[in-house]
Amino acid sequence: MSYVSVYENKTPRAKGVLLAGAVHAAIIGGVIAMPGIEVPEKFNGPFNAIPIVKPEPSDPVIIEDPPRPDLPQEDHSRAPDMPIADVRSIPIQPFPTYSDLGNALGSSGTAAGIPLDPIQIAPDPVIVGARLNSRYADQFQPAYPPGQLRLEREAEVSVRVLVGTDGRVKQIELIDSPHQDFWLATRKQALSKWRFTPATKDGKPFESWMTLKVRFEINS
Repeated sequence: MSYVSVYENKTPRAKGVLLAGAVHAAIIGGVIAMPGIEVPEKFNGPFNAIPIVKPEPSDPVIIEDPPRPDLPQEDHSRAPDMPIADVRSIPIQPFPTYSDLGNALGSSGTAAGIPLDPIQIAPDPVIVGARLNSRYADQFQPAYPPGQLRLEREAEVSVRVLVGTDGRVKQIELIDSPHQDFWLATRKQALSKWRFTPATKDGKPFESWMTLKVRFEINS
């Protein structure tokens, strides 16, 4: 099998020719529409040259400090040493007496002394406390309560009594008691039988309180 190449010579198409002509016409129209460039004419008249003078630099302004006032110079020299007086050489003047002061004030006559009594300090008072009168010592112990004795109970009663100036019990107060029977027996005996030597202050009797204990014991 063989192939044959055929060259065909064709004329340009009318459409391409018209497009190329339109482009060239647009370029030519743009060039014509551009404004023309004017060239200035040559200047033939006279001209004057004015030289420009450069100003010279001005001298710097110097501000001087005002003169300082003259101040007095301080004297730093050391003061001379003062002489030290000898105290031993100065005589000691005696103090003026009362009579000298009276004469200096213009009073006449002699000054009379005022006698002063010595201050006496009172001694502390002598206080002696109340105590049991030994003459009535056998009447101090109260009777044993029968009910407590049958039960063979022992006890100790503490009381506080007010002893009058006559040595009798004026008031009695209970402090401690294990049973009321022991307290009642003690109270009865104190108000009726107890006798004391009253307390004294500088030998004078006065009322005072005493605290006592009464022991209830069963002797075998």
